[in-house]
Amino acid sequence: MLTAVGALVSVAALAAVVIWALHQDAPTLPSSAADLTALGAAIAVYLAACAARGERWMALLRHNGAQPHRADAYSLVAVGYMGNNVLPARAGDALRVLFLTPRARTDARTVIGTLVAERVLDVVILLGLFLVLSYGVVSGVSVPSGGRLAFAAVLVAVLLAVGALVALVLHRRGDLRGVLVFLAPMAAATRRLHGRHGAEVLAWSLLVWGLEWAAWWAAAEAAGLGVSVLETGYLLGVASIFVLIPSGPAFAGTLDAAIIFGARALERSGAAALSYVLLLRFVLIVPITLLGLALLVGRYGGLGRLRAVARA
Repeated sequence: MLTAVGALVSVAALAAVVIWALHQDAPTLPSSAADLTALGAAIAVYLAACAARGERWMALLRHNGAQPHRADAYSLVAVGYMGNNVLPARAGDALRVLFLTPRARTDARTVIGTLVAERVLDVVILLGLFLVLSYGVVSGVSVPSGGRLAFAAVLVAVLLAVGALVALVLHRRGDLRGVLVFLAPMAAATRRLHGRHGAEVLAWSLLVWGLEWAAWWAAAEAAGLGVSVLETGYLLGVASIFVLIPSGPAFAGTLDAAIIFGARALERSGAAALSYVLLLRFVLIVPITLLGLALLVGRYGGLGRLRAVARA
């Protein structure tokens, strides 16, 4: 159901972006040495952020009883991004679970739990970034309207109501305890985000998003968007809100709309915003997807091995 909704959202958002783009001046791509250097720096810094994600995942896995190899943690982050960028329904996360579970001597629910903990850390940091930069630092820019925020609140309320209804039905059938026991390992990694371990993974998360922030800024420099470091953080925060909406692979449509919305709110031209969308898409998708594909084939045996692991 969510996959179908995400596909429809992506198609609608992409259509709106394309219609908007057709009425803008042609985008410009980097051609000077300085712009190309900035583009290369953006790619390098983004890959460094992915490596930091691998270290964070290592810390989460080890604290929850798994025995991963660092090479697998790093490699499967890339494989996961590749899957999420080209396949629907967050298939990259499923690839991470399928390939790591036997290699880390743990069970799938524990690995899933570490992915949930990653999402919790990311959402907390990005929502905080959006609130601070939208309301406390960057002045004179637009933020999502009350209608958009109300829609998001209604969506959250509906999801909570559905969850409560499912829990009630399971309770009346006498199945709730069994379901909670089954789900407990998936919540364990999040419950353990405290003390020294919590501080460690929070530090890794801050490094991850600091590097992503730098990559977004370098891409903006390459595109000639002319934004400051703080304004780049605002764009990243706005994007974090938009991508909470269900969408297709690589946040197709929603991420593009977020970047355009943010750039226009900062009073940048349509052509500059479009140039930034194209370059940032390249930085965030192409290198890590190619790397993930190479690792899937070279280290994990490609699709044939994937089918064998799925059947096991």
